[in-house]
Amino acid sequence: METNPTTERVYAPVMPRQKSIERQGDVSAPYSRRFPQVRGGVCEFCGVLDPNVPSQHQYKLCSHYRGMQLRCTYCPQTKDSDDVIYHSTLNVAEHPDNPDKLVVWCNSYECSKKHLERFKMGS
Repeated sequence: METNPTTERVYAPVMPRQKSIERQGDVSAPYSRRFPQVRGGVCEFCGVLDPNVPSQHQYKLCSHYRGMQLRCTYCPQTKDSDDVIYHSTLNVAEHPDNPDKLVVWCNSYECSKKHLERFKMGS
């Protein structure tokens, strides 16, 4: 008698113990579009546009920030914003929840730390 291969019993493979799923990045942050940095008042993309204008006001002449008065979001109100602009690097990004707003923070340790804590999600 010939054996019919369609009637043979086939056993499912034995699975090893249950595997766990790898998780990376328990802490996440929202994505937002970055703009050119303002270094000492000068846009990193445009550079010095008018040599007769002080450097802390050069960013106001470029197409990225024309008509804007940048100010660090996290620096105290008592700090002179022109002094902060002149002596630091300003990072600029779209607000993750409202694309019509910009978030500006200087490169000081305290302001950078506050910015990271503000937009950190999960823990």
